[in-house]
Amino acid sequence: MIDIHPDPLREVRLAKRWAVAGIALSVAALLPVYGIFLGLSVVDLLFVLTPAAVTASVGIELASRWEYRMRRRYAYPHRLGYELASIHEFPKACEKAARLISGWLKVDAVVVAWLTEDGESLAASGAFGLPEDWIEDDQNIPLGSGSLGEAIRKGEIFSRKGLDDPWFSDVFKRDDAIYVPLVSRDRPRGVLAIVTASRNRHARDKRLLAALGMVGGLALDNCRLYEGQRAHSLHLQELNRMKTDFLSTVSHELRTPLTSIMMAADMLREDEEDIDPDSPRARLVGSIVKGASRLSSLVADLVNVSRDDEFQPRLELDAAALSDLVNGAAAIIQPLVAAKRQQLDVKLDYSGVIVLVDRLRFEQVLINLLSNAQRYSPSGGCISVSHETVDGEEVLSVTDSGPGVPDEDRDLIFEPFYRGDRSGLGLGLAIAKSIVELHGGRIWVEASPSGGSTFAVALPRQHAPKQRVPAARAFR
Repeated sequence: MIDIHPDPLREVRLAKRWAVAGIALSVAALLPVYGIFLGLSVVDLLFVLTPAAVTASVGIELASRWEYRMRRRYAYPHRLGYELASIHEFPKACEKAARLISGWLKVDAVVVAWLTEDGESLAASGAFGLPEDWIEDDQNIPLGSGSLGEAIRKGEIFSRKGLDDPWFSDVFKRDDAIYVPLVSRDRPRGVLAIVTASRNRHARDKRLLAALGMVGGLALDNCRLYEGQRAHSLHLQELNRMKTDFLSTVSHELRTPLTSIMMAADMLREDEEDIDPDSPRARLVGSIVKGASRLSSLVADLVNVSRDDEFQPRLELDAAALSDLVNGAAAIIQPLVAAKRQQLDVKLDYSGVIVLVDRLRFEQVLINLLSNAQRYSPSGGCISVSHETVDGEEVLSVTDSGPGVPDEDRDLIFEPFYRGDRSGLGLGLAIAKSIVELHGGRIWVEASPSGGSTFAVALPRQHAPKQRVPAARAFR
């Protein structure tokens, strides 16, 4: 357990008292012994014992002073570091350091000053022994090319005889000033200014002052960094709150026009199905309905993301043919593929590969992967979808002919709001990853041998039923 007694030199003082008491008891015990056995008078006894007692007392005093000095050189810095470690506000830490050092060194005043951001001047951050409003009225002291600036840059302790600087000249007239650099990570970060009388031996111990400067500088620098990190964390929290409010507002604003689009599209689909359900116009209207339904699902996901840090939708699992899911997603992406004269090559085993998935959510994953492949593949490029069974998993791969994903971005692109190319919201792959993992699967990206990227989704393998599972509508 750490000793937190307010007096770091308590043990030395106790040892000195016990030594003095021991000498007194020895003299008191030896007086009658010598008087009885040697037949000496009182004067003779005092003549014999007094030099020994005085010599012992002088020896104890010299030894205690030496021990005081040695113990101070590590006890005071150790205590200073211990006291400042629990303070996380920089001004309070500077005030605490000034008060402790003033009491230990028995000086008139102590000022803790820190270098400004440009490193050209000193700003007083804490003081003890000066008027309460001294720091508020104090102006920064420029370092310039004088002795103070040289001492700070070289990390040397120096003193001034008499006070003629703007810090103390109005308060103290005859005392001296000692300036101790506050060093952190081998660089001066500030200065410890001490006002004291010339005869104060505690303040003249340069080894002690250097140790206080090193420990105090490191502790105060850590406190300042902690305070800056805390402010940065609060700023990030505020930005996250603003982001959440923005997403929530945008999501709710999108719902009204989207509802109108869906109602109009449903009315057109009903009219076209009454006339000719197999006509090209009816198929286009059906694609509009599916796209609007998917957009509605994305808006709902955006609302969920704005409410919670993690996206965890509720799944309604059902056995589905993998080929039906891929074909449904490909039908939605096909108009975008045709617009860029790209080729969508689906290579699947149609022998009845069955997966247990939430149809709506898993088709959303496929649409995200296919839309990313379509976006990054150049005009006239090729997008391929393939399947294989590996170690009890059904692995579906989507390969594009785009520029590929850099190695350093392959893990980051699945994080929410990460945009490697500064396009989109950065939610598509994050939502896809969450959905796949909720299905007990895995998703990853790797470089394609022919160029571009391959996004792979692995799901647990399911046994094929006796009858083929019919294709279900991708959106309800």
